[in-house]
Amino acid sequence: MRVSSSPRALRSPRSIELRNAALKEANDQLQIEVEGRLNQASGRNPYPELERMDAADSENQNPPARFHQPTNLKQVVDDVRNRMAADEALFYDDRTIRCFLAGLAMSRLHLLQGISGTGKTSLPRAFAKALGGHADIVAVQAGWRDRQDLLGYYNAFDKKYHESSFVKALYAAQCPTWSDRLFIVVLDEMNLSRPEQYFAEFLSALEKNDPRDRLISLSESQLPNAPALLVEGRRIRVPHNVWFVGTANHDETTNEFADKTYDRAHVMTLPRHEAGFKVEPKPKASFSYGSLMERFDAAVTQNADEVSELLAELTTGPLTSILQDRFDLGWGNRLERQAMRFVPVYMAAGGRKEDALDHLLASRVFRRGKVTGRYDATIDDLAAIEQALTTVWKGWKSEPRRSIALLAEDRRRKERGA
Repeated sequence: MRVSSSPRALRSPRSIELRNAALKEANDQLQIEVEGRLNQASGRNPYPELERMDAADSENQNPPARFHQPTNLKQVVDDVRNRMAADEALFYDDRTIRCFLAGLAMSRLHLLQGISGTGKTSLPRAFAKALGGHADIVAVQAGWRDRQDLLGYYNAFDKKYHESSFVKALYAAQCPTWSDRLFIVVLDEMNLSRPEQYFAEFLSALEKNDPRDRLISLSESQLPNAPALLVEGRRIRVPHNVWFVGTANHDETTNEFADKTYDRAHVMTLPRHEAGFKVEPKPKASFSYGSLMERFDAAVTQNADEVSELLAELTTGPLTSILQDRFDLGWGNRLERQAMRFVPVYMAAGGRKEDALDHLLASRVFRRGKVTGRYDATIDDLAAIEQALTTVWKGWKSEPRRSIALLAEDRRRKERGA
């Protein structure tokens, strides 16, 4: 006898009864599996990798590192430059190392720009190593849109926080092994996504004067068995010894940084470093975070009057009125504060104050979109800026080469009609 497969037969009481029994059995099995996983997760530390860091530091039987005291910042530049060449075969000129060092005194956020092969990622990694510190590399992805992409997230189902490499780096920086050393977190290809979105909380946190107030929430409430260094069991501190370095390419695959990011950062454009030099062997040394900050503060105090006079000549000269009248730009308080940190340390590291000021103007004021690269700026406007710069620099020991080069390049672009 042939069994009918018509819709009416499938809806018979017997078939419905069998189907319901099968669904109930599957549901019961699923419930058993869920309860088992929940019970298994109930005693688990929600941050397994951070817990491992706590255990590693508590079990570390090695004696603490013996820190050296930096005698002067000029010597630090020379030692670092030679160590990087000897250990990593990276040959940077003294100006690049001096500029990066002074930038550490100026801001916790750095942007390193330049074409491929200029060492944007290598520089912070090798620099930290040469000072006895550490650098972690975090690869930014093109699909990052919000804080979870950077920080990770808590999965309430398996009671586990999915720790990102960025969170692990922040936590490692405040563990005893690294808490008094230079620690750099490199956001590699930072502008593949918009940092004003995924990095927004950190841009705000870095503006707070007291490092103890730089806290980022990882979860809405305190989690059980939280790692020792989380504040209130749910917030991670932005450690005092951490600097963030974003590397950036500028092409069709990347985004332009917003003013909010540029204005808070120390910006460097790295040239190619193809020429080597005779390396002078330098012994390994580890400098504490505290000793570096002492040298920075001493340089600021020692050169404060001279730098204040330099800034007064700049801001009261003809450049100020031209920037205001033709570009609607003024000297902000943030730029002045940054200059009062960057220029003195640059000087103490063996550089000229005029060169330090030229770097700040080129990277902050005359960068593309601020003065150069604007559709509403005329050739006469750019020529007026060049003339004002020449007037301000008259009598100083060097010329504003980088700033003049940017302005001249933009003026030539406009002359070509580009």
